[in-house]
Amino acid sequence: MLPSIRKHGTYMTPEKIEEVLLNPDTIISLAQELKDERALRNRLQDKIEEDRPKTIFADAVAASKTSILVGDLAKLIKQNGVDTGQKRLFQWLRENGYLIKRKGADWNMPTQRAMDKGLFEVKETVITHADGHTSVSKTVKVTGKGQQYFINKFLEVA
Repeated sequence: MLPSIRKHGTYMTPEKIEEVLLNPDTIISLAQELKDERALRNRLQDKIEEDRPKTIFADAVAASKTSILVGDLAKLIKQNGVDTGQKRLFQWLRENGYLIKRKGADWNMPTQRAMDKGLFEVKETVITHADGHTSVSKTVKVTGKGQQYFINKFLEVA
């Protein structure tokens, strides 16, 4: 390969060299293909640079050990241009199988599928009432991975 580059200034098979000598349009088409490929590569490189802050943020959110409430997720989704609120997001999560829609003690709790994906966590808080009895309150929170998952899901739909 190196001797060919030194001799001809490029690497071409003997057949391609013969084709270029017989038909000058061949070299023009090769040059145009090279130019187009370089332009595409530059556009993709610019897109990578443009998306770098978003990528860093998404990675930070996914790796975050803190989780947020579903209402806060609704605000994040709204900031990304999707018209939703807490009630509509809860309804969407129930309708799409992420939260349990059966009325009862487990209403609005994550489904097993959503928990297996690591999208939610359940925070339990023990409440001591004035008369001395205690109760447990369960709060559904969206993990960093879940935040990234749902924001991407809503941006695909929008």
